[in-house]
Amino acid sequence: MENKPVQENAARNSDLKKAGKSFASMLKRLFVREKDYMSILEEEALQTPGKTIMKNFFRQTLGVVGLVVFILVLCFSFIGSRLNPIDLTYVETSLRNIRPSQNFLNYPKELVREGVKQVSSGISFSLGLSEKGKVYVWGAEPSYIMENYSTPVLKIPQEVRDNEIVQVAAGDRFALALDAQGRLYGWGVNNFKQAEVPDALQMRLSRKKVAEILGGEQYAAVLFEDGEIFVWGCTMPNQLNKAVPEGIQGRIKKAVAAPMNVILLLDDGTVATIGIPSNTVATVPEELTDGSVNVVEIAASYRAVMALDDKGKLYAWGNMDHGVLDIPDYDGKVVAMDAGKNNFTMLLDTGKVVYWGADHFGQLKMPAGLEKQKVTQIYTDYFQNYAITEDGAIRAWGNKGFVFGTDEQGRDILTRIIHGGRISLTVGAIAVVIEVIIALIVGLSAGFFGGWLDNALMRLTDIFMSIPFLPIAITLSSIVVGKVSEMNRIYMIMVILGVLGWMGLARLVRAQILVEREKDFVLAARALGVKQKNIIVRHILPNVFNLVIVNITLGYAGSLLSEAGLSFLGFGVAPPTPSWGNMLTTAQSTAVIEYYWWRWVIPGLFVFIAALSINLVGDALREAMDPRASEK
Repeated sequence: MENKPVQENAARNSDLKKAGKSFASMLKRLFVREKDYMSILEEEALQTPGKTIMKNFFRQTLGVVGLVVFILVLCFSFIGSRLNPIDLTYVETSLRNIRPSQNFLNYPKELVREGVKQVSSGISFSLGLSEKGKVYVWGAEPSYIMENYSTPVLKIPQEVRDNEIVQVAAGDRFALALDAQGRLYGWGVNNFKQAEVPDALQMRLSRKKVAEILGGEQYAAVLFEDGEIFVWGCTMPNQLNKAVPEGIQGRIKKAVAAPMNVILLLDDGTVATIGIPSNTVATVPEELTDGSVNVVEIAASYRAVMALDDKGKLYAWGNMDHGVLDIPDYDGKVVAMDAGKNNFTMLLDTGKVVYWGADHFGQLKMPAGLEKQKVTQIYTDYFQNYAITEDGAIRAWGNKGFVFGTDEQGRDILTRIIHGGRISLTVGAIAVVIEVIIALIVGLSAGFFGGWLDNALMRLTDIFMSIPFLPIAITLSSIVVGKVSEMNRIYMIMVILGVLGWMGLARLVRAQILVEREKDFVLAARALGVKQKNIIVRHILPNVFNLVIVNITLGYAGSLLSEAGLSFLGFGVAPPTPSWGNMLTTAQSTAVIEYYWWRWVIPGLFVFIAALSINLVGDALREAMDPRASEK
């Protein structure tokens, strides 16, 4: 009898445990999804066909990889084109065929430690001269196919390393250095012998002191302390080979290089030019030539010149492109001036930098915090800018380089790849939509109705299949060249690809319909009086849609390759509108294949990746939609 309360307590505790377990199990079923250990047949019984297909698809590793890669390609092209707009009219031939690089502004730290004496930049590289007389070079090697006429500009000659250098100058694709003994050295592109010292100049160097050395576009110049200037290199197109007028030679205090002219500051404070007299920079304002104004500083961009007189007034003339003649407001006195290709820079006595002009490569995006620092020196050339602060640090801005390099017109290949992908992917997608619409109409009608309609539609399919695709596409494309706008030409390419590519899918749909229309559910629908169009659209089409989806992916890859092939042959999307295909057009040149690999490898790689990824997706979908795949 004494054990009865104990037994009752044990029973009560057991009931409480059961109730707790039941409550916990209910919560787990409500909020925690347990892993189902069901057979394939049980899964299919409890899941919709769509979920089953998705599960089967995500079991295919290659298919998932292909899907992820293709999504990344889509984001790269469509989102990237929004973030990185393109100007189809802008070209920069001086930057043609630049190798992939992002280190144009990556100056060596040794230059800062030794103290910066001078910086001079070419199109893709910069020279730095330290206070110890050492030369440093950084950036990317300018590409040039005439290897017999050039040496690497990034490889400083040993004699330059062994001597104390007092002055450096960078041309477009070559470099010059002057040592303390008055010896001049040159290296880099030398197709017009601009990087070697002529015998006539050598004689002058042995008996005269050099005031300044200049590097221009394929030409070089030396200004001596006695006011004489000597120019060599490519001097015939710009007429710099002509003798300097007697009233100018021997009176030059400073010279700056422009592509077609050299602008000269004379000893009486006037400005003169040599080179092509009809050029805009040669039209010097009258007050700067008649002696009424005393000019103390000059700077020249590509097609414009700026001068500063002894009263602090600025004068600008030449071409007004990019607003280079629109001098901004500033507070202070100008103590130094310099110019890039399409920009001007001024240093004020307050230590502030004023900069204006083009902004194609971030030239107007000065480093954060530079306005709060005092700048003591400025160096601007082509597309690179350097400011030396009072603590000896270098602040750089401008063209950092090109991730994928540049093409024959100096256009950024990365930007063109982004926008070219948007065009190529869109053309392929619209073409596939047209293919599928035609194929479904023909295939469904032929398979379901049969009889004379089937016979007529299949003969029509045979006719289209016998049409040679490339000749017809090339002929139609060439007929409309110059007669329609570029967008209409792109639309026409979409239609051509769609109209000439539907036949294979139409035959597959017809064959599948011939099987489906004899099944019991179609007979039942007919017996219930369902309209024929509803039987086709609501009962038969869903059963062949799996086949259509697989063929859409495979057909998309085919359309992508077809567009690339047409554009490669010059009959697709026409430049300057980019597409991956027309970017490959230049690969027909042996020089491009041999020297400029990035111009054809990179767009070709994107075509390959996009086509391969969508093919992997299509193959995985085929496996996922195949009922026999679930039995593996």
